[in-house]
Parts: sequence; C-alpha cells; structure tokens
Amino acid sequence: MRSLIITIFFLFSQIYCHAQKLEMNLDSISPIIQNDKNGDSIRKYFSNAFYSPEATFTKQNNLLISAFFSNKLAVNYNHAPKKIPQLTTYSNISSRVYMQAFDSYSGKYAVPIFDSTGIIVTVNGINPENAQQYDFRVMENNKRVVLPWTKVKLFVDAYWMTKIADSSKIDKVTAYLGQFKADYGKALTFQVRQTNLPDSINTSLSAYWVKWKPRVVGVFTFSQLPDFLRIFKKQWGDPRENKDNADWSKDSTLLKLKKEFRYNENNLIFYLDDIIKSKNIIEYNLVKGKDSTGWTVNDFDFNLVWLKNLSPGKYDLKIRYSVQRMNVCSYSFTIQAAWYQTLWAKIGLSILAMLAIGFILLLWRSKKQGEKLKAQETLKQMVQTELKSIRSQFNPHFVFNALSSIQGLITKNDSENASKYLIEFSSLMRDSLKASTNEFVSISTEIKILENYLNLEKLRFGFNYQIESTEQIDTHAIEIPSLFLQPLVENAVKHGISSLQEKGYLSVSFEKVENDMIVLVTDNGKGFNEQEEFNGFGLQLTKERIKLLNQTLNDQHIEFSVKRMNEKTQVMVHFKNWLI
Repeated sequence: MRSLIITIFFLFSQIYCHAQKLEMNLDSISPIIQNDKNGDSIRKYFSNAFYSPEATFTKQNNLLISAFFSNKLAVNYNHAPKKIPQLTTYSNISSRVYMQAFDSYSGKYAVPIFDSTGIIVTVNGINPENAQQYDFRVMENNKRVVLPWTKVKLFVDAYWMTKIADSSKIDKVTAYLGQFKADYGKALTFQVRQTNLPDSINTSLSAYWVKWKPRVVGVFTFSQLPDFLRIFKKQWGDPRENKDNADWSKDSTLLKLKKEFRYNENNLIFYLDDIIKSKNIIEYNLVKGKDSTGWTVNDFDFNLVWLKNLSPGKYDLKIRYSVQRMNVCSYSFTIQAAWYQTLWAKIGLSILAMLAIGFILLLWRSKKQGEKLKAQETLKQMVQTELKSIRSQFNPHFVFNALSSIQGLITKNDSENASKYLIEFSSLMRDSLKASTNEFVSISTEIKILENYLNLEKLRFGFNYQIESTEQIDTHAIEIPSLFLQPLVENAVKHGISSLQEKGYLSVSFEKVENDMIVLVTDNGKGFNEQEEFNGFGLQLTKERIKLLNQTLNDQHIEFSVKRMNEKTQVMVHFKNWLI
C-alpha cells in the first residue's frame, strides 16, 4: 500500500512537471514590481540578471534588458555555465565586454530558472515617449517563435539608474515586457529591436528552465568542524576577493565524500553545491530499513543538512528541493556499531544480565529456602518433642490399666492367672519400653506388642482375637509410628468386648489399596460411644499424635475414622502413600 502511494505521488509530480506549459502574461504587472518604489521587496523575493551589448548604460539606444526571478535557489553564479552547460547554448556571443552583478548570473548566458515563478523581463531605455521605436518577440529554444514582434504596452519604475533614453537625465521608467513561464528543459529568448532596423537585434536575454536536484559535495563529522567552517567561509566570502575565481565546490582538500562512519561519528553535516536563501527549499527524508522520518523541511537557511544522534545502521538520505519535488538526490551511508552495540554483544549482555538476575534470584530463593527449612526444622523439633511427650504418656496410661487388671485378678483370688499376667506384663513392658525409644517401628514389632497386650487381657476377659496382614505388605520392612495401634486396641477391649467375656471378638487387619495401607481394628462390642471417644485419654492422645505426625510427613498422610456397621465397631487408620 505504501509503495502504491509513493508511485502515485511520483506520477502526479511528473504530470505536474510536464503540465507546466508556456505561459505569457503581457497584460498585467507583477504586484511586487509595480508597488516597490525603493527595491526592498524586489531584492527580498527576486534575483536580477541584466545584459547590455556594451559595458556602458549611458549610450543612447544601448538598451539594458533585465530579468527578475526567484532567489530562493541558485547555483554558483560565476560557474553556472560549467554546472549547467545548456546555458551556453543561448549566449549573446556578439558582445565581448559585459557586466555581471556579484550576487546574480551573467546575462551573457541564459539565466537558469528552477521554479514555477518564471521570469519577469524589463528593458531600460524604452519609455512611453519612445516606445513606438521598439518592439520585441519571444523565441523557444531559438527555433520557434512563440510571441511575434510586439509593441510594449506596460511601464514600471526603473530598477536600474541608467541614462539611455536621454543621456542628459536618469531613466525614471522602464518597459515591462511581461512575466513568462516555460516547461522544464525549454528555453525562452527575449529579443528587442528598433523598428527602423528590423534585421538587427538591439539586445536580448535568454532563460532556461532547468531540471535540478541537490548534490552532496562533502560530508563533515564533529571532528571536522574546522574544515566545515573553512569551506563555509570560502563559499560565502566576498567573490571579489577570490582573485583566481576558483570554484569552492571543487576543493578536494576540505570537501570529501564518505560512506562509512564509526559509531561515535553519528552527527553528520551534508554539504550541498547550491545557494539556498530559505530553509523551506530543502526537504529531506532519512530512511533506515523500513523506517523513515518522512519528508521534513530543513532546519537551516543554508545549503546543508545536519543529522544528529544517529544510531548504528545503514541509511539512505533522500534530499529534494521543494520547487522540484520530482527530482530527488539519494546518498547512502553506514554508521558502524560499537562492539557493545552489535547483535552478538547485545545477546551476550542479555544472557549475562539474565544469568546475573537468575543468580540473584537463586541466592534470594536459597535464602528463603534456608529460612523455610530452618523454620521447618524448628517446627519438626517441636513436633518431635510433643510426640515424645505423647509417647511417654502411653506407658503410664498402659501401666495403670494393667495394674488395675492384676488387682482385679488378686481380688478374685485367681493367683495362677495373676502370676501369668505378671509374666506377660513384664514382657510387654520390656517390649514397650524398647519401642518407645524409636519414633517408628516395623509392623511386625507393633504386632508383637499388640499380641502381648491382648494375651494379658484375654487372661481376664477370655475373648478371642486375630491379627492378620495381606501378603502384599512386608511387615518386617514397612514401619509405622511406634505404639500407634495399642491405644486403639486397648480402647476396643475396655469399651467394647470386655463385658462379652468369651463371646467377645477383636480383629486387627493390614490391607494394601494401591499405594495406601489401611489398618482396621474391629470388635463386636456394644458400640462406640461418642462421648467416651472425646473423653477417652488414649484415643485423644492418638488423635493429637496424628495431627502432629501429618505436620512432619512430606508426601504421606494419616487419616483416622470410626464407624458402626453390621453390629460391629470399626476403627480405620488410612496411611496414604505409605507403600511407595
């Protein structure tokens, strides 16, 4: 879409350019020329070139023809014929001596015209009194007559002080031939003759409409500012002091074209080979890849474009004159990147920055992890201390219950069973004391303690019991918290089957369900009393112990539940992820 718009723009510009056909305004005077009595406005907007067959403006009939044209853009006045060779095609070769203003072109050759303002032609020496003695015509490219011999109709105040019409007094008015415009690449020649000498031309002047675009003659960096100031002074110095009439734009010592610049040479001055009197004349567009500044009016009233703070990369500077936007100058250059501005350096620095940030984050995370581990270790120590305290309470609780049972046997005068009970009790105490020193014991050790306890209670109450484990569970390898099941079994005996005597039955089973282990303590007693559940000392200690254990276990978890089903009370302990 962008390329289409640009194409349409240039086509329009070309059409506009070629559409500027011949125009001749012979019937009205330019307001600037007509209303300017002292020449200030004329000098502000126009340059002036003149020509006379001889270098004197006092000889009668030696007419002075003048041209006024826009002064916004000009080439080197003294070297214009060399820069625009077409100008010499339309020269007044009959004259060997002529005069030239130092700030304008010589009338000996065609005057270059660059914009649509055209040219205004006047002739000193012709006034209303002698106008019938002269006529003028206009030739295109010295081949075709575009305006046949015509009498002068208009007059304006004389711009030049001459004594041509009357050598005894200054000419006050001058003949105004008209304002003329032509297509680019065409020339108009204005010829004036005396009517009584129709075969000879008294004076003439030509104008050539030039297709023109900027030309970069030198590029300066900040380190070359002294050279820039020297060439600037050389260009704009008084040409009368330039004795050898040298063309400053040919100075190869000060003016150098350069395409490659270092990373710190990113402020560049592009010097142009033209005379600029309005910054609106120069427009430029700086293109870098797909990015561009767009056409921008220049910042200075001189023939230079100053680009500042350029980043590394390849550029294409496009420059044009606003009076001829279809003709564009293009200057390509490159600013090299510093090592730290290269892609690899940026990637490396980015990686280093990411590594540094990652290292800082790792240190921060390690610090936080250390603080967390320290807090967890402190918590673990506190939990283990509480667990030890709870385990230490199981023994007095169990001893109290066991002694109560022995007391009951003695009261019944059952000395034989009391003796067996004491023996079993001593064995149970030994195993319990050994188990209480360890936080975890194997299932087989826990089963042995349970069997010792149940054998003791069986002496008193005569119930039956069974402890079984599936083959999938290695009771010697898998561990559970020490003395964990004893309070649950004791609770089932005391509150469940003790009153049933020989009819009482209790079972403890270990089952594997995927990665979990489920332990069931089942009895056929009267049922579990919720009030006793909360008030039972052993059961309360077990619940507290489960709560503390779950705080220390990582990927494992213990759940505890009691339910009544099929006239039986069942306590279930669910060891999650215990068999991984």
